Amino acid sequence: MNALRALRAAWRGNRFAHGLILLLPTIQYGANYFVSVAAVLFAMTAWNTRLRLVPLPSAMVLIATGASLAYCAIGLPDEPNLLREARFAAGLLFLFAALWGTPRHAAQRFDGRFALAMLIALFFVTAVQWVAAKKGIALFPPQRWFITSNDQALASAWVEHAREHGYEWKIRPAAAFSEPSYLGFMTLLLQFVCLHTLRPKLRWLALAVAVTTSALAQTYFGLTTNLIIFAAFHAPRIPKSFAIALAVLALSAGLLATVTGALPSSVAKSTGRIERIVSGEDESVAIRLVQPFELLGQVLTDAPFGVPITAAESYFVRHRMIVPFQDQPFQNGVFNFLMSYGWLALPLLWMLWRAAGGGANGLFVLFVLAQNGAELDFDKLVVIVFALQIARYRRYRAAAPQQYSSRHPSAAPVFPVPGPARPPLPIPEI
Repeated sequence: MNALRALRAAWRGNRFAHGLILLLPTIQYGANYFVSVAAVLFAMTAWNTRLRLVPLPSAMVLIATGASLAYCAIGLPDEPNLLREARFAAGLLFLFAALWGTPRHAAQRFDGRFALAMLIALFFVTAVQWVAAKKGIALFPPQRWFITSNDQALASAWVEHAREHGYEWKIRPAAAFSEPSYLGFMTLLLQFVCLHTLRPKLRWLALAVAVTTSALAQTYFGLTTNLIIFAAFHAPRIPKSFAIALAVLALSAGLLATVTGALPSSVAKSTGRIERIVSGEDESVAIRLVQPFELLGQVLTDAPFGVPITAAESYFVRHRMIVPFQDQPFQNGVFNFLMSYGWLALPLLWMLWRAAGGGANGLFVLFVLAQNGAELDFDKLVVIVFALQIARYRRYRAAAPQQYSSRHPSAAPVFPVPGPARPPLPIPEI
């Protein structure tokens, strides 16, 4: 009874944040992009955030967008979709304004155990799907539930196709999501929140659950990002430049092993996924890492101000770089960002890194952008803004607990304006 009362009290402390955690498994569901759970969560996040427009990032977004569209209109025969390009720019403006703003909700009353419980729940669902798939039983969400219901890459679509043609199927578990890498994306979010809200022992438990879930789903995005974020969080005294260099070195080594087949054969044959990656036959790795690295230099040379994302298909097909595609050129939002804005994307990414606070927070933002080809869709905006609000509040509370008012928690500033002058502060234990 006392546990139930404590749970009720925790829920009432911040209904928005706890409700958002509970709705995460349905974030990809909806009739279309604007009538979806992600759109509802975005509206709730925007309502619960005090936005602050900062002149320099806002002007840089407008300049980069205008330069990309102008160069496309003058120097390229490809025609972009102006409405979608305006939506991308608006999403970037919102992200900067939200990161420089403050939350309206009582972030100080968020209970990290909700995030840990959701992480454990996703692990159990993934484990059940993994066991069921071994026995030939499909336990995946119906295709019609997802926003991209016509996407043939959905697990349920693959199972239906296999049954229609009478052959065996082997599909990696993805819990309630469309693909395993999105499951890894959600474990990254939940583990990041747990790092800032739980005691050290529970942080290790969250890491173990996140890594095990990613391993069951064979999502190497989830495995690597969870481990890197955990290491970056627990190494605040390491210079940021060294941490960035180490992350780049690790990713480059993984890419080199993927391209050259440098992994030992015994390790490569341990799972079919690793064997496909080593042989260069894994399509997911190709469109996330290999192809962007191969084409980025050529695009930046040919189109220094970038190619608008909605004109990218005709541009790449015309130059015979890659085969036709339906949405983004690559399943990596960071590379698509560079393709869209050219050299001007570099100062934009630097400003985004600074607005996030650098360190583990900056790495988290880059990993969220890189999860898939969408640059700043509703789900990514929700994840970045919500996670960083929780992370920043914890740092601020340790520095100035006297400024918090329990009677009016939303009246006091929840975290300071981000910037290089703010010293790193210890994470309080609860």
